[in-house]
Amino acid sequence: MDKQTPQQRHQLAFLGAALLVPDKAKVNIMRMSPAMFDEGALRDIFTAIYQLCFEGKGIDPLTVACRAGDQHRQLIVYAAQTCPSVSHLDDYETLVVEDWRQRLLQEAIAAAQLSGESSDALCSRLRAALNVQDAIAAQQLDSSAQEFDAVLDRTVKALRDPDTTLKTGWAQVDEFGLLERTNTVVLAGRPGCGKTDFAINLAARLSKKYRVYYLTLEETDVKLMSRILSKATRIDAGRMRDKKLTTQEYGIIEHAKSAMQRHHNMVLEDGSNMTVDGIRARLLKHKPDVAFIDHIGLISATDHRAKEYERLSEITRQLKVMAMQLGIVIVELCQLNRQVVRGGGAYATLADLRGSGTIEQDANGVIFVRNLPAETSDTLHDTNDYRESGILVGKNRGGGLGEVRMQWRPQYHDWLPDGAVYPQDEGGNAGPVFPET
Repeated sequence: MDKQTPQQRHQLAFLGAALLVPDKAKVNIMRMSPAMFDEGALRDIFTAIYQLCFEGKGIDPLTVACRAGDQHRQLIVYAAQTCPSVSHLDDYETLVVEDWRQRLLQEAIAAAQLSGESSDALCSRLRAALNVQDAIAAQQLDSSAQEFDAVLDRTVKALRDPDTTLKTGWAQVDEFGLLERTNTVVLAGRPGCGKTDFAINLAARLSKKYRVYYLTLEETDVKLMSRILSKATRIDAGRMRDKKLTTQEYGIIEHAKSAMQRHHNMVLEDGSNMTVDGIRARLLKHKPDVAFIDHIGLISATDHRAKEYERLSEITRQLKVMAMQLGIVIVELCQLNRQVVRGGGAYATLADLRGSGTIEQDANGVIFVRNLPAETSDTLHDTNDYRESGILVGKNRGGGLGEVRMQWRPQYHDWLPDGAVYPQDEGGNAGPVFPET
């Protein structure tokens, strides 16, 4: 629809949300009526949704198109694809109802002005219109009260449910509660700060208990697995890359390979020109508990005519919808420009993410990886030395904010919270950490 009015945008947003989350929208749908929507396609589509809901049948774009008329199929798909956010379903209902109330009042006033009736008759006509408005307002208030009680009951009941937040085993990280199902979490940092290494460490730890899907868009799955092997065996990544391994190290790698095949529950995949639709297909196929997307800046646009801001906005919005629909956690890696950090601070800020689509707005949580100064760029080889680093939880809709001091050993692609120790062999030397890692 070109040149939409604000009222039509509100109606499209509600229709899109109802199509995306029909179970959640049932109560909203049954509170509304077809008269609230513009005559024509919008009213036809809502009427079909309303009838299906009343009949207890499933609501999806194809079923709605069959009921409303195949000529509306394109608009139905458009409404689902352009819905700003399903989490604002109640707001869309409120806007549609408010638009309808204003339309009723305007129609009543216009009819009164054209009627040529006496003042008493006009007052009676307007009083009747106001009575209708009062009834609508009372129904909305009553519905809100009922919703409050229902939500209160569900909330108290949910307090007795077991904790389903995914746990990494790092208490310092888990206490923030970021990895809750349906959450999207942004992991942001400048190039070279260890962002991918940190994500791989999270994925490896989570894969001991959960199904993990890791999509890398900037390197091959073999290179990603080399990072995991280096971390698991504590063999220098540089020597693995240059094929300068000893016989003993090859033996350690073979042992780690055997152990990892028994213990890990992870899917690694590389992809180029991957779109959001392609990611959705992978998630439906592999059914993970948590998915890592490394990184969102490399996801291809579905509409190549879209501007960069529009592309990122659509990507983050669709990833959020996926997390909610599939009941999983999606971790979105986001690469910041080297010049992005204002004032030379230790960490980037939420302001550094704004202007990049809706990355921060759509996320339940944002984690920043510490910026490392230039003097730490020297390479560490075959040593227990580490770079002092950390992560900062800069946004957390479900909990607190704060910093976790950490050690990063880039020579092994390994991260540990400050104070953590590696397992030791019988001689007291730090050895391969798999499968504990």
